[in-house]
Amino acid sequence: MKLPRVHRVSKGGKVYRWHRPTRTKLPDDIPETHPEFTAAWAAAEASAGQRAPKLPAGSIAAEAEAMLASAAFKAFSKTYRHEVRRESDAIRASYGTAPIAGLREHHIGADLAKLPARQANARLKTWRLICKSAKARGTIRTDPSAGLRKAPVETAGYSPWSADEIEAFRAHWPIGTVQRACFELVFWTGARTIDAVQLGRQHVGRDGLLVFRQSKTGGRAHVPWTSPLPAYATPWVAERDQMHAALACLSGGMTFLQTARGRSRSVKGLGNIINDAAREAELTGRTAHGLRKTRLTMIAENGGSAHAIMAWGGHKTLAEAQRYTQAAELKRLVLGTEQDQNEVNRADIPVNRR
Repeated sequence: MKLPRVHRVSKGGKVYRWHRPTRTKLPDDIPETHPEFTAAWAAAEASAGQRAPKLPAGSIAAEAEAMLASAAFKAFSKTYRHEVRRESDAIRASYGTAPIAGLREHHIGADLAKLPARQANARLKTWRLICKSAKARGTIRTDPSAGLRKAPVETAGYSPWSADEIEAFRAHWPIGTVQRACFELVFWTGARTIDAVQLGRQHVGRDGLLVFRQSKTGGRAHVPWTSPLPAYATPWVAERDQMHAALACLSGGMTFLQTARGRSRSVKGLGNIINDAAREAELTGRTAHGLRKTRLTMIAENGGSAHAIMAWGGHKTLAEAQRYTQAAELKRLVLGTEQDQNEVNRADIPVNRR
């Protein structure tokens, strides 16, 4: 049983822990059941109860706390709640005691100017949520974040892995390593890391399908685990066998990627394992989320429909899945089908005429 109010972060195969209310660092080189860890946690709990209130009414920190306790915040996805809480913690640490009634647009703009574009946009979303909550509560009359706009971010999203990069990763990390098991599960399922760390045998039905609800969108993903493969996926039989073999080398338990100590891996920890392992295999810019994009692209390029991508990837709307089929169709218009390419290749072979 895990102790409450403990913030855990996995990095490089190691778990770091803090007492969430007091930000007290807890021992990270002993199990949480160890008497020394329990004593440190109990001391932090006691100090939390002794501390005087630090959230004066009308302060930015108090309004941020109210926003985090609201029904609107609790209705967000787990992924988005994590992002908002992270940025809210940063805002409270820097400006928490300041009165929100004195907050102006240029104050928020100055805070955003310190950050790279992507993080600035995440911070702006959190400022908007705090201000919207404060206005609804009557603490402020006007929203100082209303006139600010997101910073432009030029990106094509996460890049998919090429076939050569996938083979290079597998060559570097053989079956039997944790890195390979994490890679194979994410690659086969196309799951985001936030969902992959929670997957286990309880998600596999009698029909052999792995079914889980996505944390980000709420859509249900349906992945052939032991069931017959659909026509477009029949070339992937050996690939699925590799995935099962890689997972069999782990300890097993409630989740497929459970650690040797019987703990589920953290979302950040899983992402770091795959990203770091890719760099060690001399693959630049390859990420865990890129594996999801690769799987869905493969479905489209192997003839899977938008509905097939929607089912495997757990998309809630058809439009999301159609982006993959449209890209695959454009590629076929240039390269032709695989059959066309084979015919061209045969035509290039010299014929020995007598």
